[in-house]
Amino acid sequence: MIISIRTVFSVSLLLLLAVGVTTGQQSAKVCFTPAARALAEQRAKVWTEPAPGYDAVLGYDASSGPRKGGPPVDETGLGRPINCVANKDMSPGSGTTPKFHCSVEGVSDADGDAIRYKVKPHFKGQTREKRNGEVYGEFLASRFSKAFGFFADDSWVADVTCPDCESSLTSKFQGGASWNPFQPAAGIELPLGMGIDVNCDDKDTAPLSRSLEKLIEASDTNWASIDAFKLWLAFIDHGDTKTDNHKYSCLKTVKNADGTLACAPGQAVYYVSDMGSTFGFSADSENKARLDRWRKKDPIKVSGNKCTTTAKGVGDPKISEAGRTLLAVQLGRLLEDEKSGGAITKIFRASRNAERDQSAEAWTAEFVRKAGTIINARCGN
Repeated sequence: MIISIRTVFSVSLLLLLAVGVTTGQQSAKVCFTPAARALAEQRAKVWTEPAPGYDAVLGYDASSGPRKGGPPVDETGLGRPINCVANKDMSPGSGTTPKFHCSVEGVSDADGDAIRYKVKPHFKGQTREKRNGEVYGEFLASRFSKAFGFFADDSWVADVTCPDCESSLTSKFQGGASWNPFQPAAGIELPLGMGIDVNCDDKDTAPLSRSLEKLIEASDTNWASIDAFKLWLAFIDHGDTKTDNHKYSCLKTVKNADGTLACAPGQAVYYVSDMGSTFGFSADSENKARLDRWRKKDPIKVSGNKCTTTAKGVGDPKISEAGRTLLAVQLGRLLEDEKSGGAITKIFRASRNAERDQSAEAWTAEFVRKAGTIINARCGN
């Protein structure tokens, strides 16, 4: 077979152009620097004063309206059904439970790109005893966390129909369950901000206990907020504390002179990015967010005038009076909202957990009891 010099030259030119395009694409990426990550590890916030207008039932501040691209909800906070198409995530993360990614026609971000939802289906079956408890725990932990000033990804529960989303599953369904394009009460999630990785390596996670230690070691860190955060993790019974479930994120980015990214002052946060294993921890997805399990563990222990948290994986369990007070004030405010308008019960109803567990009223009663253990405690410093 004879290959002409012209053919060789043409192929070589195409290869060079391809390399040039690829290189150009790589150089066009906008990334955080190691310095930006190091700064976040010292100054990230775990708590901020909650927005006074935030409505945990609806999932947004009434004065600013719902998040752009978020699934619609009705006046009671129930997510409206959505129909979407597969939108495969090339970096789905390391989680072992099946998820899929999809987008809704016409729903795009400020740059015109389709907004991609991460959806948690009922991957062991849709019967009452097989539904995925992570869906409900994620929703409840997100809504209550944001109401109290802790950071969380946005979460919704809604009926999701996606005929082609088997193609975007991160792993196959389990326990003999078959793929079903209709997923009732599925979990829908959008990220809080931009993960602070280094050089676009997608490694924005960080271990819980060591990250909190670093923040405490920083001279300008508010210790009370970290103690309140630890106590809050015990309250919701955050059980899956592996590194991949916690991350640094930037709520507002700025560009450096060289084109790299930095986090705007005060906009770096550290939070639990996967809150599915909450409100009753279990290794089995179908047994998570079960009231009988959540009742078994109180968030705080008091001995003499010393307080410790029962939170898992947070390192030093000691809780200061300032940290207890910070969380107690937030809990007390929501308890008043429950008395006046049933806010807590409405959040539990909007979670749709009653479809496979106990009533919203029963969950609210336990929420109020647990809140009392913190509100009525006193901790020496």
